Amino acid sequence: MTKQITLEQALSLVRFEYDEKKGWRVNEVNGDIYGDIYGGVNGGVGGAVKGHIWGGVGGDIYGGVVGNVYGTINGRKWMYVETPKEKLQRLITESGNQELIDTFNQLENN
Repeated sequence: MTKQITLEQALSLVRFEYDEKKGWRVNEVNGDIYGDIYGGVNGGVGGAVKGHIWGGVGGDIYGGVVGNVYGTINGRKWMYVETPKEKLQRLITESGNQELIDTFNQLENN
C-alpha cells in the first residue's frame, strides 16, 4: 500500500488562496519542489534571497539573479560583464587614491 499524505501534512507544506477571477491557486510552498511547475512563479525562490532551480526556466525572469547561471540563456552561455562605469569605480577603488575615490563619489551623488 502506498503511503498517503494527510491533509494536515499537505497544508503544512502548501498554502492556497482564492482569486475571484482565477479560482484556487497555490500561494506559498514551504519546502522543496522535486518536479515540474506547469504555471508561473510570481514571487521569490527562498524569499528572493536564496534558492536553487535545478532545471530549465521556460519563460522570463523579472528580477535579479543573486548567484550564478550554469547553463545558457536563450541558447547563449551566461557570463558577467562589467560595465564601463563599474570598471572605472573598481579601478579607482583598487588604486587607493582617496582624491580619485572622493571625486568619483561626488560624481555619483550629482
